[in-house]
Amino acid sequence: MSDSAVAAWEGGRNIPDPKTLGTVERILGTDGLLEDISDNLVAGEKPQEYMGEWMRAEAGASLLLRFSFDVIPGLLQIEEYARAVLRDDEQVRVRMERQNVLTKEDPPVFVALIDESVLHRNVGGPQVMTDQLRHLEEMARHGHVIVQVIKMDSAIGAQYTGSFSLAVCNGEAEVAHMDDAISGGLVGDVDSVSKLRRMFEMLRKHALSEDESIRLIREVAEAWTKKI
Repeated sequence: MSDSAVAAWEGGRNIPDPKTLGTVERILGTDGLLEDISDNLVAGEKPQEYMGEWMRAEAGASLLLRFSFDVIPGLLQIEEYARAVLRDDEQVRVRMERQNVLTKEDPPVFVALIDESVLHRNVGGPQVMTDQLRHLEEMARHGHVIVQVIKMDSAIGAQYTGSFSLAVCNGEAEVAHMDDAISGGLVGDVDSVSKLRRMFEMLRKHALSEDESIRLIREVAEAWTKKI
């Protein structure tokens, strides 16, 4: 366990995977406290559904990029998983409607980079996780959806700055959305968006290929199935 990894946890830039978290709990004798904190971070996801400007950018985008280290990207969540995250029926309803952007006649290309720990994090229980990862695998097979997983042992994990999204609207200037449980919002200035785009490409460089990612998602889904 490196100092940089611990620093990333302390700074809220990353969340330890369940196995590591369990080891730390046993060493520190915290009796589930750290797991509760981790669960609250997941439940504190800033819903993009109520960021009107971002939703308009997303609806008109030709390319969507998403990096997520805490939960499955909202556009790829099943209803039961979304309910476990958002804990609000109205927000869940809007999230499900928002996913229509990927099923419309001329959908954007959607590239989702997901930290491997997200696949192992228990959101809603083993049945929900099994169904969610099966859905993720199915979506990853669509021609306009690219899902790539960043392994937990990748060195890039220490550089996580938080989950974020980028939208490119028909070749026009990009806009971004930074996730923050308190003040997440739209990022429009050129310099900040450019930095996020470069960060996305750096993260993608460390991700598994599409085929490798699908195989890993399937393996983890099978592991969740055995826990039902």
